[in-house]
Formats: sequence, C-alpha cells, structure tokens
Amino acid sequence: MTNRLMLCVLLGGLVSACGPAECKLDDPASCPQEQVCETVTGKDKPLCFAPVQLDGRVYDLSNSAGIAGASVVATDENGAPAGPAVTSGADGAYSLRVPSTRSDEKGAFVARKVLLRSQAKNFTRFPSGGRISLPVDTSAATRTEDGKPYILKTPQTDIGLSPVAQSAQNLPSIAGTVEMSAEQKSVMLVLEPGGATTLAASDGKFVFFNVPAGTFKVSGYSRGVNYTPVDVTVAGSDVTAVELKKSATSTATMSGSVQLVAGANNAGTSVVLVVESTFIEALGRGEVPPGLRAPESGAPNISGAWTIGGIPDGKYVVLAAFENDGNVRDPDPGISGTQLQHITVTNGALSPAVSPAFKVTAAVGLISPGKDGVEDTTATPTFRWETHSNADAYVLRVFDGLGNELWQVAIADKATVSLAYGGPALTAGQFYQWRVTAIRRLFPTSQTEELRGLFRVQ
Repeated sequence: MTNRLMLCVLLGGLVSACGPAECKLDDPASCPQEQVCETVTGKDKPLCFAPVQLDGRVYDLSNSAGIAGASVVATDENGAPAGPAVTSGADGAYSLRVPSTRSDEKGAFVARKVLLRSQAKNFTRFPSGGRISLPVDTSAATRTEDGKPYILKTPQTDIGLSPVAQSAQNLPSIAGTVEMSAEQKSVMLVLEPGGATTLAASDGKFVFFNVPAGTFKVSGYSRGVNYTPVDVTVAGSDVTAVELKKSATSTATMSGSVQLVAGANNAGTSVVLVVESTFIEALGRGEVPPGLRAPESGAPNISGAWTIGGIPDGKYVVLAAFENDGNVRDPDPGISGTQLQHITVTNGALSPAVSPAFKVTAAVGLISPGKDGVEDTTATPTFRWETHSNADAYVLRVFDGLGNELWQVAIADKATVSLAYGGPALTAGQFYQWRVTAIRRLFPTSQTEELRGLFRVQ
C-alpha cells in the first residue's frame, strides 16, 4: 500500500480530500475499504472512487418478512455477473456494488443497466417461471456528500421471493465448483430434469437450493467452452463438492437471418439461445446462457444476417425479438419464418444443421399495467393496449408467477383495447403477467412483448 493511500485510509471519513489514487483492478486492497478501483474513460490507469451500489431488501412475498442469507447478484445484459454476489442480512437488507466506468477523474460514473438475481433456501429462485428480472438503470444513483457511495434504492431493488410448497421445505442443496479461466465472464449451471438454474461466482462456486430426492444431471453453459456434465444423486442431506471440469469438445457456430416486416422497428432486434429445459412455451421465454446472443453486446441491432459462435453442447430454443425493442417474432403459423426453432448441439455439431430465418413484426403496444416495469394494481386490474393496425380481434391472457395460464378471453371487437380482469381471484403480494395477441382472419398476427405486462397485486 502506498504512503498516500495509507494516509487516506487513516483519514477515514475525510478520504475524499485525498483525491483518487492509482490502484489495481485485480486487487481490491489497493483502495481504501470504502472505495473501489475502477477504470476512467480515456485514461491508462484505474483510480479509487466511491462505489456505485444498489441498496435493497430480499423479502418473503407471503408475509413481507425479510429473508436472511439470500444470495443477490447483478448481471449484465448477457447474463454475466456484474461484480461479486452478496448475502442479505438478518432483516433481508443488502448492499451490492455495481462496477462502473468513470467518465472523469472526479468520479462521475457512466450509467449502466443490470439485472438482479436472488435465491435462498426454502424459496423459489428469482427470476424463474413467469417472473423475470427487468433492467435496473443506475443513472438515478445519488450520494449525500462527497466520499459517500452513489446509492440507488427503489422498489425495483427490493426482491420478493415466493416460499416453496410446504412439502418442499427444508430440502437438500447441491453445491460445488466449476472450472473457470480468467477470461470467462460466467458459467450458468442447469439442473435437469426440472431446468433449475444458477450462476457460478467468480471463484467458480455454485449452489442449487431446494432439491428433491432423485438423480440429476448438472450441466455447465459458457460461451466458447464445453463442460462434462456430472450426475448427482440426492437423498436426505446436502450434496457438496460437486466438480464440473472443462472438456476438450469444440463448440458450435450457428448463423441465420432476420427479416423485419409489417412495421417492425427498423433499429433491429436480437436473437438468443435459451436452454430448452428452461423454456416456457406459453410465455415464449427461458434462460439465456451468458454470451449466447446476437449481437453479443449492446442494444438490439440485428436486421439481416446474424451469427452466434461458441455454442456449448446442449438442447436450445432459438428466439428472435426476445427483448423489449418494439418487435416480436411474427406468430402467424401459416407463413414461413414464424416457427420456434429447436436445435441440439452434440460434440460441437448442430442437429438439425439449420440456418434459422425469422420474420419479425411490430409488437402490439402495451399501455398498462407493466409497460416499463412491474406495476402495482388492484385485485381486478384493467388492461389497456394500443390498437393494432391490422387486427380484426384480440385474445387476452393472464399468467401467474410460475407461468400457468389463469384466464383467457377472446375479444371480437377490434375497437376494444381495454378490459377489466374477470378471472379467478388474484392473490395480494403476488406477481402476474398479461399479454395480448392480435388476430387477423382467425390467425395471430402480433402480440405484446415477452418482457412487458408484469404486475403485482397490492
């Protein structure tokens, strides 16, 4: 530690007077404890700054009580962890630092969007089923005084977890490590059958909670790397020391195309691969292993040819227009380029050897609830959407947090773009999603986007 840095540490609360010091990105101890080492735009060397952090609470959706010992991690748009995971305290509270590029030597940070994940013993992991993690924008993070962290604390940084069924309480866990190299951003672990997922920490450690008795396969997914799956038998106690090792098997590359039709957003879209065992067909979504996306990073911009490389062995569903970009995959089954594409990669080879071609159309505009995030509603919310130009009718569906359809209603009048909920009673504190499909001449022609329409009953 330099004399300058040691002086700053001794000054404690006056550390900001010292100004930023040089540090090492791979050595947290090279900054005072209350600071982080981050890169500066246009500068060769990183400096120490007050951190950008998310403050929130993990709580029980059934009674609002805080959940102690829950793991919380933020990921980037490709599913790779954006910093180390943290564990919630006795009251469920957590503080999670989000690595952030600085725009100047004074510490102004470049805003970024991250997704939150959480899991805990005796609770359903988040995200899973019908519940998704929406981007948290750090641009609103503020601090009370110089030297203090930039903090973002909003309803979106509070994470509600649903208790597992009584019969599934206090089930064992599976824990272990996965072999990782320095250049790997992340590894997603999948437990099959069932499709439960978790992310490995930067040291390769992982855990699956709430595992019933039986024999399972633990598989690892990381762009450009294949892993040898491990069979695990669970009886009445926790399973530890599971080790996943890299294999010498090569990975696959898949190319295809996207055609933007019928008023689609010309800025483009994205294409992703989701692990087949995690896919919920009714909702059109599943878990995307880190990096299996075109474009690999940044905003959706695919408007023609696309390629995804480094695909590990496994079974996948190929999805176009999966993100909130104003577009959806054309759902009309009567034309080509609209069907879901299922592929298998074995020993680095695609089966079938396809080049998926998708037609992407303009989404039905969703107004409320849940246009831009989870929205609180009454127990009988009114759903509102925009008139779709070529619709003759609509079908409205409501799903629970596990992705089960609760209510479906056909709307014959194309002028009707608002409808009150009329299905089974909704439970206070629980999360739901609604979607509308536009119908033309008895066939679906568009729908609302997969990641919109989330609401919670107050």
